[in-house]
Amino acid sequence: MTQVDSSNPLSNRQHALILAAVQEFIATAEPVGSAQIVARHQLGVRAAMVRNIMAELEDGGYLRQPHTSAGRVPTEKAFRYYVDHLAAATRIGFEDRAQIELHYSTAVRNLGEVLRDTPRLLSILTGQAALAMAPRLEASILQRVNFVRIRDKQVLAVFVAAKGATQNRIVDTERDHSQEELDRMARYLNESLEGRTLDEARRWIEAQLREERAIYDRFMRDALALGEAIADWAGRPELYVEGSLKALEQPEFSDRDKMRELLRALDDKTALLELLERSLGHAGLTVSIGSENYDPRLSSLSVVAASYASGSSALGSLAVVGPVRMDYDRVIPLVEYTARALSRLMEY
Repeated sequence: MTQVDSSNPLSNRQHALILAAVQEFIATAEPVGSAQIVARHQLGVRAAMVRNIMAELEDGGYLRQPHTSAGRVPTEKAFRYYVDHLAAATRIGFEDRAQIELHYSTAVRNLGEVLRDTPRLLSILTGQAALAMAPRLEASILQRVNFVRIRDKQVLAVFVAAKGATQNRIVDTERDHSQEELDRMARYLNESLEGRTLDEARRWIEAQLREERAIYDRFMRDALALGEAIADWAGRPELYVEGSLKALEQPEFSDRDKMRELLRALDDKTALLELLERSLGHAGLTVSIGSENYDPRLSSLSVVAASYASGSSALGSLAVVGPVRMDYDRVIPLVEYTARALSRLMEY
């Protein structure tokens, strides 16, 4: 019997059998037997040879046998091999592409509404839980700032992004300002900051505060101080989650402990935001399988994530979360295409 060495490429037969075993397990959620593979896949070998190859793959860590009388189940290593060699090259179907395009071609809506609807769309298409992270505020392009006097030495500062998102905070000032003064300050800042990202605005304000003029010009100094209060506040982006109940329909989660594990993972917004923020550092799509996830609470799950962007600037990301036995052939192109469609929307 040929030994499988993880440092060397698999033989053609081993390669074909891994792909077949993973596909069968995804479809049935049951251990896969040699007769089943011979009946459903044209491998050109008999069941006895398939059994021998499956034993080799088990020795190599690609398959495991839960019971001596049962078939074999793909391991995380097999799913990683499958994703790297087949699923990542799968193209989206015409009907799915048309549905996504239709979803984003409707009348222009508020950005928050679009992002709330995105995981709902992905959950419907994939049958899994889906997430979408709103754009990070520091990457948002500024449309305008407004200042509203609340009471003595207290101002409501409002940031309006080019895509319609708004953030506001109450700022305590060194001295009292009339509403007329605040309107003048807003006009001064808008003339210089419109079209910049919040991060670029912060750097511009810091540079202006170092200028000698800002030391002597009280109006300029006060206006920059208010602008700095907005630029220094990014906050955590909004996170939208849909399809938790859909995910529970998967046979893996019929076990109560696994069901609770999934629900706890999907309820932890901080951990999910960290998960999506990590995907922003990678160009294109990422697939994390089981123990590859940095968070141990996701060790029984797989995450398919992709970032969306405006131009070359990554704004946020979206993901589908499900069992390791996820239908990667379907989920990967759906997540990838949805992220591209959302990126195109950000250009307008």
